[in-house]
Amino acid sequence: MFRMEKHMYRILVIGLDAAGLDLIEPWIAAGYLPHIAHILRTGAYAPMRSTIPVMSPPAWTSLITGLNPGKHGVYDFVRLLPGSYRLYSTRRDQTTYRTIFDHASAYGRYVLAVNIPITYPPAPVRGIMISGLGAPRQGRFAHPGELEKELHVWEYRRDIDVVFAPGKEQEWIADLQNVTRSQTDAMLRLLKREPWDLAMLVYRAIDEVETYFWHHMDPTHPQHDPEKAKMYGSAILKVHRLLDEEIGRLLEVVGDDTIIVLASDHGGGPVYKEVFLNVWLEQQGWLVRRRTHPLNEWRKNVMRRLHLTSDHLAPMLDFPLAWRIRNLIPQRLQHALVPESSVTLADVVDWSRTRAYSFGNIGQIYVNLRGREPQGIVEPGAEYERLLDEITEALYALTDEGQPVVDAVYRGRDLYTGPYAGYGPDLNIIMRGMTYVTQSWREAAGHQIFSISGTHYTGIHRPLGMLALSGPPIAALGAQPEVQIVDVAPTLMWLSGLPIPDDVDGRPLEEFVQDHRLGSPTFIHVEQVTGPLAPRATWTDSRQEQEVLTRLRELGYLE
Repeated sequence: MFRMEKHMYRILVIGLDAAGLDLIEPWIAAGYLPHIAHILRTGAYAPMRSTIPVMSPPAWTSLITGLNPGKHGVYDFVRLLPGSYRLYSTRRDQTTYRTIFDHASAYGRYVLAVNIPITYPPAPVRGIMISGLGAPRQGRFAHPGELEKELHVWEYRRDIDVVFAPGKEQEWIADLQNVTRSQTDAMLRLLKREPWDLAMLVYRAIDEVETYFWHHMDPTHPQHDPEKAKMYGSAILKVHRLLDEEIGRLLEVVGDDTIIVLASDHGGGPVYKEVFLNVWLEQQGWLVRRRTHPLNEWRKNVMRRLHLTSDHLAPMLDFPLAWRIRNLIPQRLQHALVPESSVTLADVVDWSRTRAYSFGNIGQIYVNLRGREPQGIVEPGAEYERLLDEITEALYALTDEGQPVVDAVYRGRDLYTGPYAGYGPDLNIIMRGMTYVTQSWREAAGHQIFSISGTHYTGIHRPLGMLALSGPPIAALGAQPEVQIVDVAPTLMWLSGLPIPDDVDGRPLEEFVQDHRLGSPTFIHVEQVTGPLAPRATWTDSRQEQEVLTRLRELGYLE
């Protein structure tokens, strides 16, 4: 029986989506980031390796659970609808897992969890949870529910309203700044008012600005324009400086007796080309496209050009009668009559003859496995393993402009353990240092294997983010060796005086700590709380689902 007699500290975790030491350290040296510099100088920090895939949904979920994706079941912004080949947005309640906020609440701690991606719907924690990226604008996004009225009065904003497009750069940046400041304002109110023990706020601004402005900062990028760089070359630095100011505002409130944690889900870097793995799989004979009537394809393409698509029409038909009528029409007929904005795999693939397919971001391949996929044709066991061997060998032989493209191919079974390991990618591919990537919702959009990105993306993720800790029990060690993203949750539990569930994949970072009052970390056995994927009926093609997918496209996470 665990007894909470150990010393405990208040902890404030500041999440900086996509922050990396490769940018932050030089800018600290130049004097640009004084508050971040203070945290690094007075504490311990390290590069932190992200999940594979290197994506915000699995990475933030692993950070707040200490679990690999095979145990929490989150791999990307989208996942396959059970019993279908259609993609639906990822939600917290589709799988079952325990976060540090659930764990702390169970031991009587009061938590604040603000703007953390993939926490919709909000969990009934002891304290406050405000869902971040992946939450619809309509519907309950905060716990307790009555907090939403206050957030509206405070003018709290979860994401930007301006959709990025060339010519809107200044307007977009101004809106990003306003969103960031509104999040700090709300967090300050909560920190001052609530009796919190563990608090966390995630800022997405770095990730968002790097996505669209990397080429302006990077003179080696193929899309770099020196004239535009004069206007926007400092945009990424300016966002870092804004966040440094916001961190300073938070530090003034919490005081010197609080442990401060800076953490990112991954780093950032340039992207040069988009890769259409399904085109390659088709050329190799592992994917077969469905034959469709040319007139039907022409009709759908015309409707797409006129924006007569499911995601564009949904907001116009957002009233009860329209949704009741829609729910009476079978989904197969809906998809046949009204196309989605992008050509989807479910529309074009002949699954009865397809052995492998790709969807998602960065580079992921799935086997059309019998017993897992609804029309799977590859037998588990020897046939499955032989196919993976063949695909892996062919990937390493893939070239562009005469040079190899693939750096590494990871099998899912080597990366994931747990009840959801079988739902992850069978193969994860890293291509040219992640300067070549796939993009979700464009899986069937290409007609050639490689192309200059057809979106406005010029920046994408990198495997190394960062972790920094500062405060009374933290030793002023400076730079430390690389740590893992799953190490964060058990470290926070230990510093909070909590026992650590024995199913975590990370470890408490004892080498960062100098306060012996904490004692050694205590581990407790827990019954695994994970269960099967939520029933298909709970993933209904609702207005919220359409809204989330549309919003993810507008923000650049889906194309």
